[in-house]
Amino acid sequence: MSFIHHPVFKALFDAPIPRIILKADPPNFTILRYNMAYQKISGLHHRDVIGWHLMEAFDPKKAGIFDDRYLLDMLEKSLKTNKPITTEPFRFDVTFQNLDVFVEKWWQIDILPFDGTVTQPLFLLLTAIDVTEAKV
Repeated sequence: MSFIHHPVFKALFDAPIPRIILKADPPNFTILRYNMAYQKISGLHHRDVIGWHLMEAFDPKKAGIFDDRYLLDMLEKSLKTNKPITTEPFRFDVTFQNLDVFVEKWWQIDILPFDGTVTQPLFLLLTAIDVTEAKV
């Protein structure tokens, strides 16, 4: 059984902490699953992005970020080293209610590679922490 289907993992994943699972398929980082907490904080209440590439679902050109490679670089680093990484806070605005209206948001992301082999994980678990109040 894949770790992703283990009941303990499912219980932890579905906790009220914003989490998303990406396939370890750079440069796409295909979205496999996200929980309700992630759906709420990311503005995904109005659309389903399962199966989308990460930057297709969250277009960095529209998100007001300073470095459109930063998150991808951190994902690739975690994948290459097969080690957890915590990002520095970075700006990535999200939409709410209306697809054309963005709200300024700052995030710190915990990236955890898992499942697969010692050298090649199959998935990346991202835990998103909204640090906007501390940055604005």
